[in-house]
Amino acid sequence: LDVRQQVAIQKEFLLPINASDQVCTEFGLHPELPAIKALYDDEDLLFFANTGALSQPVTKDNYYTLTNMQLFSHNHMQEETRTIDPYKLEVGTGILGRMTDVLTRY
Repeated sequence: LDVRQQVAIQKEFLLPINASDQVCTEFGLHPELPAIKALYDDEDLLFFANTGALSQPVTKDNYYTLTNMQLFSHNHMQEETRTIDPYKLEVGTGILGRMTDVLTRY
């Protein structure tokens, strides 16, 4: 709350999301998203936890030499998320991009 100040939502107002096999067993969802919570509770929606474009730990001092991406730009990180493929299974595609392709077929 100290960092986000007026835009932070206090914990007691969040909609609880129970999770298993995660670092945390409970997450908080914005209180104005009860439809999302209902979909999750009905097992019709899932969240991708711990996804990101980094394949190794970096610091503010060494990220530029250890990565080839712009970490501090929202639109660049969205593109990285769509195209990330740390195992290089399919050149020019990313695992989340491939998932999106499959999900939009239905």
